[in-house]
Amino acid sequence: MDFELVKVKNDINIIGFHSIYYFEFDKNFYHSPEKHDFWELVYVDSGVITAITDGMGCDLTQGQVIFHKPMEPHCHISNKKDPNNLLVISFSCDKDDKIMDFFNRKIFDLEKGSKKILSLFLEEAKHALDKIPNKYDDKSPLDFSRAALGSVQLLQCYLIEFLFSLIRGSEDLFRHVYHTQSAKRMAENSVIDAIVNYFADNIGVSLTLDEICEKFSVSKPYLCKSFKVSTGESPINYFTELKIKEAKRLIRDGHNNMAQISASLGYKSTVHFSRMFKKTAGVSPLEYKRSIND
Repeated sequence: MDFELVKVKNDINIIGFHSIYYFEFDKNFYHSPEKHDFWELVYVDSGVITAITDGMGCDLTQGQVIFHKPMEPHCHISNKKDPNNLLVISFSCDKDDKIMDFFNRKIFDLEKGSKKILSLFLEEAKHALDKIPNKYDDKSPLDFSRAALGSVQLLQCYLIEFLFSLIRGSEDLFRHVYHTQSAKRMAENSVIDAIVNYFADNIGVSLTLDEICEKFSVSKPYLCKSFKVSTGESPINYFTELKIKEAKRLIRDGHNNMAQISASLGYKSTVHFSRMFKKTAGVSPLEYKRSIND
């Protein structure tokens, strides 16, 4: 008598991995809001990180994990006090895996068993990859070409086991990400900090209010009001003042002419540059140059 085959039903089917990172960030790390069509898991191995999820902010400390669902705007910002180590895993599931909805809007405090599974995942990642990526700007595809036998499949198995360990765990393992007033203020401050850092890093770029809102997934009213409360300036005026401050430095430096300075700061013409300089500084660039040479 033959035994009938009973097929295995996959309640969670991990199709593949998009990225595996182990970051060691300093206390000033931030990245601009991003969204993508796959899941992202962020585990805090040490330190503190502020996660901004679709306009809501929350602090994550050592031993906690948060999930970002597909197409959910999110970013992560250090709290300017503590360096942090993060394990970040992004992956895709079958679209029909409704069980994944369980992870939406939750932060988990991991128990010993779940932490052990993640440590096994991280150890196996070393066998699957020559080196676990650790640079945020490195968006290279994962290279499993020299993976040890079975290591990639084991990564899949460990991740599935980890997800089930959270689903089966007690409800006191997680908390919902509620939109409280304190979380709202924290999110606003963190987003403004991220925008300010973005301005400083892109001082040579011409930016419009629409482009800033799209980049950081915020509305114009929200951005203008929050930025004014935090800095006392509108976003564009703040950015312009940064540019003019840098223009003054370059003029004092004396190595570039006005056309070069104008171009380096993202102005399309010296006429526009001169107009914005005088509006902000009260004098034209040439008048400013003469004043420091007198």
